Amino acid sequence: MEIVFNNVSYSDKKKSQDKLLDSLSLDIISGSITGFINDKCFIDLLLTLSKKPSSGELLFNGVSIKKTTKVSDYKVLLSKIGYVYDSDDYIYKENTVKEYINNQLSLHKYDDININKRVSDSLRLVGLNDSFIDKNPNDLSFIEQKLIMLAAVLGFNPDVIVLKDFEKGLSFREKDSYKKLFLKLKNKLNKTIIVITNDVSFMFDLVDNYYVINNGKLVLSGTKKDFYNEELYNYVEMPKIVEFTNYANSKGCNILEYTDFKELIKEIYRKV
Repeated sequence: MEIVFNNVSYSDKKKSQDKLLDSLSLDIISGSITGFINDKCFIDLLLTLSKKPSSGELLFNGVSIKKTTKVSDYKVLLSKIGYVYDSDDYIYKENTVKEYINNQLSLHKYDDININKRVSDSLRLVGLNDSFIDKNPNDLSFIEQKLIMLAAVLGFNPDVIVLKDFEKGLSFREKDSYKKLFLKLKNKLNKTIIVITNDVSFMFDLVDNYYVINNGKLVLSGTKKDFYNEELYNYVEMPKIVEFTNYANSKGCNILEYTDFKELIKEIYRKV
């Protein structure tokens, strides 16, 4: 699904008169993985249609969303957008994981006569087994809750998946595993995936494009080839792999600009 920001601004007058997003214009290409960095502008709420622009226009495959647009005009879109966010302060009203996933499927108008298989398949996709089906989601760990949220999203098969700080709390191996899953969803199923995080290393070998938003304004953009752009690290912490490579090059080692630790290690061996 193509998403177009056409001079979009957003503000929450209940909390502040300041614009949280100011005159943003950009295109998110259908079937791509796009990263947003340093997001404090509630862009996730706009992308999931939880909020509407204060001014300007959002287009989802040509469907226009403006401040005056009625929910009834884009209800069909809601079933095509999945959202996985920090769940550490979320209280689940359901008593079991099965109830939670089933409710999410129903909410998004996804009917399946074999709900048990759908729940089981969804859990398996995110690395969880059937032992979770009857567990209370409120008793699960932070990471397990995040994964059942992802399982529920994958269950109703949306066109767009929005991930906010998904990598938080995951090990290096787990991050790598889920990046492979997201790339598979993009490459084989043409999903449009949006990653919102300040963890630049999570975006390595994952996103096609990234956008840096600071104080509500778009200040920088790039592709997966641009993670060694020094300007980027005016806004976020520099990953260790970039810091090490820059240091090595400053000492005359001439190491290539890798974003994969395994490839970097191979390069070091070649240079030694």
